[in-house]
Amino acid sequence: MAARSRRRMALVAVAALCLAAPACGRSVSTTQGSGSGIVSPTKGLVATTPAGTKPVQSVVWAVYRDVNSLDPIFAFDYPENTADSLMCESLLLQAPGGALKPGLATVSTPSPTTMVFTIRPGAKFWDGHPVTPADVVYSLDRNTDPKLGGFYSLVFSRVSSIAATGSNQVTITLKQPDYWLEGELASMPGIIIEKSFAQQQGKNYGTPAGKIMCTGAYMFKSWTPGVGVVAVANPNYWNSSVKPLVKQITIKGAPDVSAFTSAMLTNGIQGSYNFALPTLDQLKDSSSVKVFQGPGWSTDAFIISSFKGALGDVRVRQALSMALNRQGIINSIYRGAALMPRWLSNPGTFGYGTSVFAAAYNSSPVLTQNIAAAKKLVQQAGATGKTITIGTSSQLANIAAVTGAYQAAGQAIGLKVELKSVSAQNFINFFTDPKARAGIDGFPTVNYGDYADPAALLSTVVLPGGSQNYDNFNDPKITSALEQARGTADPAKRAALVAQAEKLTVQQMPWIPNAQPTSLLLLNKSLTGAVASFAYMFAPWANQLGGTG
Repeated sequence: MAARSRRRMALVAVAALCLAAPACGRSVSTTQGSGSGIVSPTKGLVATTPAGTKPVQSVVWAVYRDVNSLDPIFAFDYPENTADSLMCESLLLQAPGGALKPGLATVSTPSPTTMVFTIRPGAKFWDGHPVTPADVVYSLDRNTDPKLGGFYSLVFSRVSSIAATGSNQVTITLKQPDYWLEGELASMPGIIIEKSFAQQQGKNYGTPAGKIMCTGAYMFKSWTPGVGVVAVANPNYWNSSVKPLVKQITIKGAPDVSAFTSAMLTNGIQGSYNFALPTLDQLKDSSSVKVFQGPGWSTDAFIISSFKGALGDVRVRQALSMALNRQGIINSIYRGAALMPRWLSNPGTFGYGTSVFAAAYNSSPVLTQNIAAAKKLVQQAGATGKTITIGTSSQLANIAAVTGAYQAAGQAIGLKVELKSVSAQNFINFFTDPKARAGIDGFPTVNYGDYADPAALLSTVVLPGGSQNYDNFNDPKITSALEQARGTADPAKRAALVAQAEKLTVQQMPWIPNAQPTSLLLLNKSLTGAVASFAYMFAPWANQLGGTG
């Protein structure tokens, strides 16, 4: 479970390195659903940009740091996901709007505990070898191999067996129905690599000392630490409907915000996905850069890591939430590029059952500030004067800013707030080490699930044994709703159950949602065609990238 926590932690580092000390910036225009009608809560956001029409020789694409691994079982953060999703493909595909489609395979479910994947005709690796059932079985099995120690073993908790059952088929047999697994197999755990190539590479696979072998429209060329990962257009891509227009894409680490911004303005960098960017207004005002906001799947939140102190009383958690200045967080940290939350999960994750989710979400109250009511709750709980301790790091600007907002909120309602600040390097220990969390009541995070379903994040937080359920939170009604949802085939009924769990969760506040970031796509004015939604993290995002017409 610690491995999954490490994966979620990565977003903290992204935001930290993308921030200078913020002052309130002007808002970026977004529209959030409200009222009695079924209005999309992500109305006004764009999932895609118009397809490119002209060939482009070379593009430099920035990520916040250098890539650590190209092995998909170790893809746990923005740089790794961005590189892997550019070059590699999974069994199923996440469309920009979050819906699941055939990827390298189609799927059928002859019974609630049987999933049959049929490899699509012509699917082949960059070396020309066809994708075989042996490659599929090998790739999926790697996720649960304890010797490899990948980050996704829990995804397969309901899997009984994975076996080749035909010349082009693989069958997954389940212990019990699992309608979350398809979403995971449209993400990093479902990426298919070539078995013989990976075995030949051994420990070098996915490292700078080795290579990778995938199936995508862009194929691996080179990886030089400090320079970047270079991918080139695959002239023999198996899917003839895709014709990549960019000859070469370099994924390059750009940790310094000022240098990154300057490079975007002067065409030294041509594209990037980002969030919590302090120079967003400057980039928006530039005639050489285009800024797109897409549906986001991440949530800026405060993790309640211990229920033994004052925050063990739900009234105190609710009061702290009610006292929080969320608009200040949205304005100062996100420069307006975030939504005011109603649930823990971002509404950009409504990839199925959209009308059911939208109606339930719009009927839920916005988490607005009400200090007077919050004070009364603290008094009723007998918590006035009690101390809460927040884990933080003064070296991480966005973490420090959110911590400051919580310190102000707690003090305003009669709580004493103490801070335990650690180095930027050690902040991850709050996620991975119970000893580091000792004496800590909570700490900030930015978190996401692997596919477009509110349950993808929620399940890790509220289910007993969940990878981010740090102090054994257990609400039988929430658990029941989610377990039923996981085994429910009908998308609308499944969405209704997940929505029920979200509404109950926001009442219990095991985590406190602060803001719902949108997905920021930055492009040079000469480019178009990149995916704009958070789906870029899990599916090919540059297949339509090219020059403007």
